[in-house]
Amino acid sequence: MWEYHTANDSKYDPEGFCLPPGGPRAFATPYPAEIVQHRDRILVIFEGGGHVWREIHMDGREHPSLEEVNPTYFGHSIGHWEGDTLVVDTIGYNEKTWLDYSGTHHTSQLHTVEYISRPYKEKLNYRILIDDPGAFFEPWVAEWDIPWSEGTEMKDYICQENNQFMLDLKDDYGTAFFDKTEGAE
Repeated sequence: MWEYHTANDSKYDPEGFCLPPGGPRAFATPYPAEIVQHRDRILVIFEGGGHVWREIHMDGREHPSLEEVNPTYFGHSIGHWEGDTLVVDTIGYNEKTWLDYSGTHHTSQLHTVEYISRPYKEKLNYRILIDDPGAFFEPWVAEWDIPWSEGTEMKDYICQENNQFMLDLKDDYGTAFFDKTEGAE
């Protein structure tokens, strides 16, 4: 599937259809996020894509059983602090997202452990352990830095209102996804 998506310039990217990027991809989008820490949870509000949020439980709870968890775009996240590093353990992802912009798929067996730290004022460091026995032979790690801009206001961004990318999008048979004349007078 990765080769297929790479060959067609990722035209079936779920985020291009205004679906949430899901985790961990949400931390790699070019749009800002706001992190709000409460006494028993952390909320991460994402500006881009589907304008969604993620909840990280910080109250010491355990994950529900795999039979009880409701698969979602961001899964069920529990976190704790190791020094000044936020460690987030997540299960319960649905299969509607990609791990990256190249079309790397995952299954509902995806289990991630994220390490988010702030080595200095202008940067967050994001490291993630990806364990998905349904998609990969062994766990693997990805890491990148995220620019930090304190005090920046998030903007109103609604993906559906101005998604020009989809107007010219055609499927593998050359048929347009959407009729350009629809609604035109």
